[in-house]
Amino acid sequence: MNTSTFKNLACMVAAVFALSACGGSNNPLTPTPPPPPPPPPPVTTIEVTGGVYDGPVEGGTLFVFAAADISAALAAANAAQDRAAALSAAGPLLELARDPADGASYSLTVPEAQAGTALFFVFDAEGAEDQTFADRPFNLEAVAVAGAAGSQLTVNLTPHTTLNAIQVRAILDPDDDGTVIDAAMIQTAIDNALLNTVAAFGVSSLGEDLFPGGEDPLTTGDVTLLETASTDLGFSVRAAATLGGTSMDEALYLLAADIADGSLDGLPAMSFELDSEQTAALAAINDFHALGSAVATDMESVSCASAANSLRRACEFEALDEFFIGVATCAHNATAADAGVCLETYADDRDELLDECSAVTAERLNLCVATNDASHNPDFGPGFVANFIDPLLIGVSEQTNPYFPMTQGAEWVFEGTFEEDGEMVTEVITITVTDKIKLVDGIRCLVVRDIVEVDGDLIEDTDDWFAQDIDGNVWYCGEEVKDYETFDGDVPAIAELVAIDGSFKAGRDGDEAGIQLPFAPVVGDIFRQEVSFANAEDVIEILALDSDESSPAVSCNNSCLQTRDFSPLDPGVQENKYYVPGVGKILEVDLETGDRFELISSTLLP
Repeated sequence: MNTSTFKNLACMVAAVFALSACGGSNNPLTPTPPPPPPPPPPVTTIEVTGGVYDGPVEGGTLFVFAAADISAALAAANAAQDRAAALSAAGPLLELARDPADGASYSLTVPEAQAGTALFFVFDAEGAEDQTFADRPFNLEAVAVAGAAGSQLTVNLTPHTTLNAIQVRAILDPDDDGTVIDAAMIQTAIDNALLNTVAAFGVSSLGEDLFPGGEDPLTTGDVTLLETASTDLGFSVRAAATLGGTSMDEALYLLAADIADGSLDGLPAMSFELDSEQTAALAAINDFHALGSAVATDMESVSCASAANSLRRACEFEALDEFFIGVATCAHNATAADAGVCLETYADDRDELLDECSAVTAERLNLCVATNDASHNPDFGPGFVANFIDPLLIGVSEQTNPYFPMTQGAEWVFEGTFEEDGEMVTEVITITVTDKIKLVDGIRCLVVRDIVEVDGDLIEDTDDWFAQDIDGNVWYCGEEVKDYETFDGDVPAIAELVAIDGSFKAGRDGDEAGIQLPFAPVVGDIFRQEVSFANAEDVIEILALDSDESSPAVSCNNSCLQTRDFSPLDPGVQENKYYVPGVGKILEVDLETGDRFELISSTLLP
């Protein structure tokens, strides 16, 4: 090949490669790109996620109902022995048996057909466990309006959302004609119910804001907040159910009925129809919720009745306190076989104490009526020192009260025989006016010693403190009570101090002095002898100034002061006491048993 031919061939090859490098479309060596993937199909479902909280709740079954079906479904469930089976048979849109491994969380898929509709979520607690309270949780509810297909919806089920859902359900059929309000109206009802619920139960029992950022318990993803808020309300509902004598679910229902009118006042909203038993339970539950959260604006008034109602709450708190200590005792000490019997015993004690609270309250309110609802605000204390005399001068340069002559060294001895535990016993009470002074709330008070012996054994040794004002009225300033008991087998048998119950002192812990005996009594007058709430609340009523009675030491001769002595703390227990002028008390008579404590000697008798 000549040189010219070779050059021509090289140029041809170079041209071919140049065309290839330019990517010509007709080049058979270039691969055809694959077609683009088809677009994904549109999402036609609604994803729902959330959590179940009383404390965090594991297990149980979750149902979703349409608004048109929810009332009938829950009516059937509440009437059935197997609630979960009744809900399953009531035609739910969805049913989810929750896996305990998921903890408090859940997720489910709602079909497109439910977009824009109101969905009612119902949790059945059968087989579930509350991780905070370690018991069976509430049967919880929630209501929400679903968004468009493809959207996501957060729905938590908590005690707060249950209160919301119950309020919404109450107005689904306002005319009782089978109609259901539309989704937009339901959303308005949801919003209103949330306002009611947060207003009533948005603050913890310790005064802390449960939703400090305005969180919605239905939709918030703050797990810590959900646990805190749910646990706080969960505890209150459990305790309120105990006090109201209802189930926890019934307590939630009644609380929802209470707040649905925008006010937590113990009265149901018009959208709820409660029977008399439910109304009474609601009042008790409302009382419990108010316990311990009172502020000045919550006081009914500055009055006797207001104090009586507050003391009822204190008494009920004590009953619940002892009950829950009993529950803890059973849980800690009882076997599984004995737990029910153990708990029943404490429940009986609780109910007995609650009955006693009611009886004591009734007595206090009766006293309020008799005193024209006056609060006890005695003229006693540092501002009234000038109104009181030097007690050491009583009977020396100062007149004595004729019915309680507190001259130093005066002594009265009383004796009574009565039945105790099937045996007759003799009780001797010795009262002695000493020369000792006790300063009480700025007032100089005389110490009077009161010793009680039963069949020769020391039972009580008390220092009573009395003062006398310039008008001759004797005031009860306080007492230091020491109760003793002698135990078989002790050698030697020495009385042992076992309690100081009943001790009080005016000016300490709210305790107040009162008039023990007036100088110039008027028939019909009533005096509080002292006020130490739930501890000492003795009262006297002046019955007569010319009564006739007698004791072994002295007789009245139609000149005795007669009083009725009682205390709201001992409903039904009343005594008549008789006082001879210049001598003092000569007789006490128990009006129920007829037992008599009679004066057998006194240094003031001739």
